[in-house]
Amino acid sequence: MSSIYVNREISWLRFNSRVLQEVKDPNVPLLERLRFLGIYSNNLDEFYAVRYSALLRSIQLKSYGYKNIISNQTDEDLIEEINELVAIQRAEYDDMYDQILLELEANNIYFIDDKNIPFEHIKFVSQYFNSELSHSIGVYILEKHLKTPTIRDGAFYLAVKFTEDEISKYALIDLPTQIFPRFVILPKIDQKQYVMYLEDIVRYHLDEIFKVFQYESIEAHSIKITRDSELDMDNDLENSLLEKVAKSLDGRKKGEPVRIVYDREIADDTLRFLLKKLNIDDYDSINSGGKYHNKRDLMKFPNLGRNDLEYEKLSPITPYRFHNYRNHFEAISAEDHILYVPYHDYSVFLRFLREAAIDPKVTKIKITIYRVASESQVMSALINAARNGKEVTAVLELRARFDEANNVKWSKRLQEAGVNVIFGVPGLKVHSKIGYIERIPENGMASSYAFISTGNFHAGTAKLYTDYTLLTSQPEITEEINQVFKFFNANYLTQSYQHLMVSPMQTRKKILKFIKKEIKNHKKGLPSGINLKLNSLSDKEIIDTLYMASEAGVKIRLVVRGIHSLIPGIPGVSKNIESVSIIDKFLEHPRIYWFKNGGNDLVFISSADIMERNLDSRVEVACPVYDPRTKKLVMDTFELSFNDNVKARYHDEFQSSIYRINNKPVLRSQFVTYDYLFELNKREKKAESNKESN
Repeated sequence: MSSIYVNREISWLRFNSRVLQEVKDPNVPLLERLRFLGIYSNNLDEFYAVRYSALLRSIQLKSYGYKNIISNQTDEDLIEEINELVAIQRAEYDDMYDQILLELEANNIYFIDDKNIPFEHIKFVSQYFNSELSHSIGVYILEKHLKTPTIRDGAFYLAVKFTEDEISKYALIDLPTQIFPRFVILPKIDQKQYVMYLEDIVRYHLDEIFKVFQYESIEAHSIKITRDSELDMDNDLENSLLEKVAKSLDGRKKGEPVRIVYDREIADDTLRFLLKKLNIDDYDSINSGGKYHNKRDLMKFPNLGRNDLEYEKLSPITPYRFHNYRNHFEAISAEDHILYVPYHDYSVFLRFLREAAIDPKVTKIKITIYRVASESQVMSALINAARNGKEVTAVLELRARFDEANNVKWSKRLQEAGVNVIFGVPGLKVHSKIGYIERIPENGMASSYAFISTGNFHAGTAKLYTDYTLLTSQPEITEEINQVFKFFNANYLTQSYQHLMVSPMQTRKKILKFIKKEIKNHKKGLPSGINLKLNSLSDKEIIDTLYMASEAGVKIRLVVRGIHSLIPGIPGVSKNIESVSIIDKFLEHPRIYWFKNGGNDLVFISSADIMERNLDSRVEVACPVYDPRTKKLVMDTFELSFNDNVKARYHDEFQSSIYRINNKPVLRSQFVTYDYLFELNKREKKAESNKESN
């Protein structure tokens, strides 16, 4: 083997290939497979906007310094490997898209384009264009002497070529997909359903749009641009971070293009004209594709009333133990609780915040915000609390990639309501998901409460992402969570944490310490083992230490959804490491660190992946799970994930993403996890009923 590591960009693209595996799987409902095509496209757009653009900056600005875990691979070689891999995936993608369309037709769902509109739909399509669409499209005539309009990142355009007096002329049509649905549902004919791409309605009306010209021929082909998404943050000390982010968001719209995708049927002269006009050079990724682009919109493909072609909707579980108490504060004072969404009902957490907002005994609420919904119940609760006279602090990360504009909006609304808004920490992103509440104690109840999550406080993603949220009043946890908030107020204060692991101060050191302790325990004959569940694993120092533990005989089990720079199973390096990735109905998002610790299991839930940025350049919090019942729940659900033999793929030296297949009973972890939590809740309810009857 040339290396004992996998480059993070290549590993990320391999993750996206696992998304395509879901499209191939005939056991996945048809509309879900179509939406996985959208997820793949969305992932690839973000890859080019963030990772590919960073690599380009490293090549163009030699001082930028892209860090590659494979030391002897040049940036240019990596770019070439990326482009080759993406080309293979895109060909596979196009084949699968065509196959999905055939399967949709077999289920009486038809995509129609501008060339084959049924007679029965012509009136509907014309009315839709004239009454709705025609007023919102932008048409830009491209002349050599005219400045090119700003092509928005990720927006979708039609490149038009028309010939007038044997002279070719060019234009761009800006499709208003931010206003109108990408997929227009046409009236049914008999039992058949029809769907049309928005741009095909525009193509059908090209003659009407360009009727002021006397052209002999006209054609329109789709293009889209991906721009460098890095925010250009100047060092002007007179401007606040809020002003800088707002200003740099405008700059992002004009960021350097790093990728163009175009319809392969476009005329050569049209493509050459566009590349020159848009300043696309050889460093950028220039990709031909099919007729339709921005297929990330497939993520929002309409249901069409076909529930039979989707996953069955989950009925979230409301943990019964909360029913034993008068309110959430009484419940959390008595015992720790853990929510595992989307299996558990996220509204339990939202009700807790709403309760805190109006409870006259609550005096302080503190929370970190990384991503929230555009209409957020969490933010509404904070605003309500501030208006009720409580001291509310929100540590809001303005630089949460692609959510900056939403966070700028919410920061202003929070400040207007009287919330003390702290805009992160200079030089560090605040990625932790924590909260703290102070309350005047009564009847032996606690005076401080904390909540720690592996995911964002976002009601929308709580339906799609799996994440843990711990609710606790244990003083050793609440006091240290409050310490983290004191650090946000005064970054110069040196903080010490006995229970939490907090980046960038301690997490790396403590993880290394725990791994090395497992080595010592194994040598002493004590129970040892390391279990990690992550989104990404790419930090070289941690990987090398895991390799060292493996060679010392420590069994290491990993569930890593995405980036995976460690290679399991290498003789003499990682023979005691086994690792899988799970892609299924929900996005696997929790971070769990579980060390056997000589038989006294040490379990943390965390916001941090094992990546250099999370350990050294972000404020992250990993919280120990001390309560035996909640700890068991985390360990049991980890076991279910690791032992999946339906949707688990192996991480191996060939990055082949081969499904784990064995002779054990079928275990599809996401489905079995729901059953496990449902049965646990039922047992606790029955136990309580028996107690009351006795």
